[in-house]
Amino acid sequence: MTSAVQLDFYLDPTLPDVLIVVLGGELDYTTAEHLRYRVLELLEGGHRHLVLDVGAVTFCDSTGLRIFLDLRTVIIDRGGITILSDLTPQLERTFAMTGLSSYFTLQPTRADALALLRASTSSS
Repeated sequence: MTSAVQLDFYLDPTLPDVLIVVLGGELDYTTAEHLRYRVLELLEGGHRHLVLDVGAVTFCDSTGLRIFLDLRTVIIDRGGITILSDLTPQLERTFAMTGLSSYFTLQPTRADALALLRASTSSS
């Protein structure tokens, strides 16, 4: 039986247009749509950039990967970027093997992702 995907979200007062989502659990065909719905609901706040901390994701199938791509499209339409951080070795392999690593900005930690966004907003 698949466990529900866990989702927590954070806002950084120094980066008001960034939504930070921390994911955990199994991301598959039974849980992915819930994730998609919930993140889209959170993005209604008008956030332009999305940081997905996937360090606690224990499994991700093709449905989960599709949800990442769907969320990326929403963010691109807003002129923003989607950063995935804290990828497990298994997710790193999956992203490399599927070629998805070229579609996302990948950062080793959530702090690195936020630092990258701070640097990009201060230079624009």
